[in-house]
Amino acid sequence: MQRIIKGIILIVSFLLVFGGIYYAKVRYFSPGTLVKQKDVHYSNVPTVFIHGYEGNSFSFGPLLRRFERENVAKREMTIVVQADGKLSVEGELKNRNDNPTIMVLFAKDVTDEITQSKWIDKVMRYLYKKKVRRVNLVSHSMGGVSSLRYLLEYAGEKTPVTEHFVAIAAPFNDLEIAEDTEEIFAYELTEKGPSGETPIYQYFDQAMNQLPTDLHVLDVAGDLKDGTESDGSVSTHSAFALRLLFQKHARSYQELTVTGKSGGHSAITKSAKLEKQLIKFIW
Repeated sequence: MQRIIKGIILIVSFLLVFGGIYYAKVRYFSPGTLVKQKDVHYSNVPTVFIHGYEGNSFSFGPLLRRFERENVAKREMTIVVQADGKLSVEGELKNRNDNPTIMVLFAKDVTDEITQSKWIDKVMRYLYKKKVRRVNLVSHSMGGVSSLRYLLEYAGEKTPVTEHFVAIAAPFNDLEIAEDTEEIFAYELTEKGPSGETPIYQYFDQAMNQLPTDLHVLDVAGDLKDGTESDGSVSTHSAFALRLLFQKHARSYQELTVTGKSGGHSAITKSAKLEKQLIKFIW
């Protein structure tokens, strides 16, 4: 019995140490510089990553680490938005042409995209004070809804110009923005638009003329190919619900569907297909 207990303690200790090392690699920064690749365009324009409801360092951390290992982009900053909206900043922008990435983390989950969009605005105004004049914005799930609301309501004077906007599995035509329901909600997306409009879609429809005109948009959905036409949480019909609005108001619009197990709502940010398309789209 004692051997079994010792064995269990040893395994748990190993897992804790391994987990701690992996978390540190995902959460914090690695030294060194990038080895420039001939097929990658490098600049000092930061790409800001916004996670969704109940997101954390693992939402985008593994993806950003792969970008760095592959000498595509360099992690330079993490901005934590505290529960009271104050910012805690780790790292610094070095103004080098190394495609800097910034991971934004929200210390407290909120169930409405309105509050989160205000927090994104605070992050952008902070970056503007640091003389950042252009950014790319990559978002997941509710973070996509919040980021688009930021672009429509707050982006402008004393915020960086957003050049590329990526929305991954964003529920643009859902009744519940931050909660999973037993049945995956969907209004069918037709050639003329959604067959029904939720309040959040109606808001975007009315406000879309405020979208920055030079914005390049990549809209991403997941499809598990299990018959639900969804990533397990968000329907492809909802993720692509703004197709006609983006095509009308953005400078360019592209779509990507990640299928199979890689197209799961949480798995999609870690998929090789998404990584490849992000590199092509942004850099």
